[in-house]
Amino acid sequence: MAFIFERTYPRNMNKQAPPVISAITLGVRDVGVSTKFYTEGLGFELVQPAHPEIAFVRAGYGLMLALWDVKQMPSEYGDVGHSQLAPPVSLGHNVHSDAEVDHHYRRALDAGATSISEPTVQPWGGKSACVADPDGFRWDFVHNPSFVVDADGHVSSV
Repeated sequence: MAFIFERTYPRNMNKQAPPVISAITLGVRDVGVSTKFYTEGLGFELVQPAHPEIAFVRAGYGLMLALWDVKQMPSEYGDVGHSQLAPPVSLGHNVHSDAEVDHHYRRALDAGATSISEPTVQPWGGKSACVADPDGFRWDFVHNPSFVVDADGHVSSV
């Protein structure tokens, strides 16, 4: 259930913009548990629980995170599932300071996440931490002082 909207570059109305990711779908074991984790635990805003098998939370400007019952996913996606290893997806939340890494890490643990790596100052000059949500999806909380996000969402390197 990913939605891609086409748009044009404002500077050149004849050039098509590249695809924009507007939804990321996670196959979850329990939609209720995952919805509670993402809304009450991490603070995402619930957009719409479409039905008991899927919920949508606002994950950023124009971006939704769909929490879909993994048993329902084969109807559109083919065979999917969880194994002993983590699902091959990592979601990241870049923050403005090392203190924010600590804050989000603690908040996720309080919401029921499992620690993968504690907040650590990295050799590249920033700080990061990693947790697993109730379904094992990895969340990285990262402060990378060499990246800047401006008001329109453009990411650049310092």
